[in-house]
Amino acid sequence: MDKQNETRRVMITLSNQAITKLDQLVAEKQRELNQNSELAKYNLRVNKSNILEAWLSNQ
Repeated sequence: MDKQNETRRVMITLSNQAITKLDQLVAEKQRELNQNSELAKYNLRVNKSNILEAWLSNQ
């Protein structure tokens, strides 16, 4: 299974509480990106899929 399909499968199985926590993590990581002047100029965006793919790749 490729990373994108695995990410979708995990997203579907998450509880509401897990999704809320994931939303908080996305907001935190986005703030960190925005505060880093070297990265902020690239207008990068963090989303739930990015976080899950990173997490799954470390499993």
